[in-house]
Amino acid sequence: MKKTVLAAFLIMVPLVCLAEPLRMGISSRVPNTNEEFLQTTIQTLKNKFGPDNVKVTYYSLKGLEEAVKAGQVDFMQSSAGMYRRLLPEGVRDLVALSSPRYPDPNQSEGTAFVTRADRTDLQTVKDLKGKILAANSPTGFSGYHIGMHEISKKGYDPEKFFSKQIFVGEEHRMKHVLEALKNGTADVGFLRLCYFEDMLEKAGYKKEDFKIIGDRKSNRLACSHSTSLYPSWTISITPKISPAQARELLQTLLAIPPSSNGVRWSPASDYHSVDTLLKDLKLGPWAYLREWTLKRFLNEYWPWIMLLFVCITGLIAHVIRCERLIKIKTVQLSKAHKKHTKVLHQAEEANSRLESLQKMGAVGLMSGMLAHEIRQPIASIQLYGRGIQRIIDGGVGAIKANAEDIQNAVYLIDQQCSKINAIVEKVRSYSKSKSSRNQVLNLKTVVQESILNFRTSRKNQVDIRLKGPSSILVSGDKLELELVLVNLLRNSLEAQNTDSILPIDISISTEKGLALITISDQAKAMSQEEIWKIEKPLNSSKAKGLGLGLPIVKSIIEAHGGKITFRPNIPKGLIVEIQIPCLGEEGEE
Repeated sequence: MKKTVLAAFLIMVPLVCLAEPLRMGISSRVPNTNEEFLQTTIQTLKNKFGPDNVKVTYYSLKGLEEAVKAGQVDFMQSSAGMYRRLLPEGVRDLVALSSPRYPDPNQSEGTAFVTRADRTDLQTVKDLKGKILAANSPTGFSGYHIGMHEISKKGYDPEKFFSKQIFVGEEHRMKHVLEALKNGTADVGFLRLCYFEDMLEKAGYKKEDFKIIGDRKSNRLACSHSTSLYPSWTISITPKISPAQARELLQTLLAIPPSSNGVRWSPASDYHSVDTLLKDLKLGPWAYLREWTLKRFLNEYWPWIMLLFVCITGLIAHVIRCERLIKIKTVQLSKAHKKHTKVLHQAEEANSRLESLQKMGAVGLMSGMLAHEIRQPIASIQLYGRGIQRIIDGGVGAIKANAEDIQNAVYLIDQQCSKINAIVEKVRSYSKSKSSRNQVLNLKTVVQESILNFRTSRKNQVDIRLKGPSSILVSGDKLELELVLVNLLRNSLEAQNTDSILPIDISISTEKGLALITISDQAKAMSQEEIWKIEKPLNSSKAKGLGLGLPIVKSIIEAHGGKITFRPNIPKGLIVEIQIPCLGEEGEE
């Protein structure tokens, strides 16, 4: 009996010993069907602790937050978002609201994305980017923060997602969100969970005029919503309340029977989703993420800082290694440069020797040409000299009678001496690396004079036929070209090896900017192998030939920028074709 009396006395102690009334703060909220249960809760607390021992104050969202920080509230009823934002102030939860609609107190709050039913352009969250939003308050949990977190979870920056945000105000002003949608001021609005089902028609609007974007309503979840779900209304205590009062308060709240629609207070065990929301939106305990401090910078970018550190370390190591390699390469390059300089010096000496050898070779060829070609004018001089000698032998009368022939022979001897001198000078010019191949020549004239000189040097009659234009201009050395033609004519004549006179045909023409000289004879038939053989130096088809004629001819033609080719003449004989650059062409002959 004594124990029962003592227990009753102890129960009455909180009621009698409250020196100061319990201060309850209630945040502003959107009108909903749970208002009646909240008033029942307040009345139950007053009945338990006494009417004068429970002081209830209604605050705006911002006002309640400031009152808690100022120590003016012992316990409060608010959204789960506000409760978790005030964790740094020492606030702790006691119970959360649950209902038959959402029996799990950890998942009983959310947001619906609402737009006009005729907005066919708005079907998904992606379609809302760049549009205008209407919401109740920038600090509202279900009226703003939950919706913005859903946008963040889709991978967008919630602060830059909408082109404009309109806030209509707290409490009953949420109906103005619908008004903004109706008159086109906003494209999309955020409505608290179940407002669309419970309060829309009470606010004077029709459900068929609106639609929910991304509706997740199901048989298990009765109200339309576009977001994940979070804990609903929460009653929490501040450090200003004593542990005994907190225990009594918790027991009283849990003892309150469910309302007529099944709403009651239950413990909530998981606020992690709310913490994730606040962290992602940089609110409450994570508001520091909006300020750039050294700690935040290190926390946010430590992987990149480490990467930068590794890169800098690697760069320093690379620079050190490069400096070392540069020193090594410098030494190597210095050695290579000296070696290269030595090689270049050796190459210059070799080139100098090569040029000397080439000059000697050219002189050798021209010496051969001198020995080869000078026989013609000497033979002519000898022929004319013998003729004069016979006249002299005939006495004074013969001399007087043939004075004109003697004078003509002397003139021809003088010409042949000039030719010998020109040949000698040509050889000397080779030895001195001089060239006179820039004379403008009429090819027809050069060929005609070559034929005349050749006929003059021959004892026997020669049948040479020439055809072609009267004027084909080329650039070259007249004497060299004459030497080429005389040499080729002599070869054609000597290749006949017969008493009969066989014609030698010479034709001149132009083709594609080239002057062509074609010499064809009707001497013995030659195979391609024999032709290849005579083109080689020191090879001759004549028994006593030196094999120097054609190499000299070929070198002269190549020095004029041309080429010479040999091919069999059908049915017998040889065709020689010379090609040299042409300067121009005139009439036909």
